[in-house]
Amino acid sequence: MDIRTQTTKSNLKKALLQCMKKQAFSEIKVKDIILAEFNKALLADRSAVNGIDHVLSQDELITVAENISRNSISFFLKNKTKLEILTSDNGDIRFFNKMVEYANKEFAVRMEKMNPNYKAILAQEQSLLPEMVLGIFDINIINVVLQLIKYNDELSPADMRRYIAGYLTRTPLQFLGLMQ
Repeated sequence: MDIRTQTTKSNLKKALLQCMKKQAFSEIKVKDIILAEFNKALLADRSAVNGIDHVLSQDELITVAENISRNSISFFLKNKTKLEILTSDNGDIRFFNKMVEYANKEFAVRMEKMNPNYKAILAQEQSLLPEMVLGIFDINIINVVLQLIKYNDELSPADMRRYIAGYLTRTPLQFLGLMQ
């Protein structure tokens, strides 16, 4: 049996067991298992910020940005069809919102690890609450990834990570070449 098939089966079993801790088997839905897998991928990507104890240079930020999405991109590609259905017009907005909620919690942890003063810095820089900034950020990143997986025949996972790193390190206007 292919190692990818074995890994997928193993991950599904683990996600199912995780869901069964919270609710009865008869109440578990496919989206519950997918969300558990998404959360696991986010947690696995957290290691990319371990040991960061300084403000990153642009080059360091790009490297970190590429690494913080390695497991998440794999998750999105593995679940492409299910995610496209669940996030489509006929899908379930609560599913998308739950993904954003998981991402918000995880990115708050990562921000705290990278810079414990990030909330104070945001308060000085923005009139928005840190939770709002992270929410806007996570919605955009999830939407970017959902768009990228549509092109997985043309883009490799590494290409997708590089695109996300570019999106994270440049404004949309810079990305479009409308400003420096």
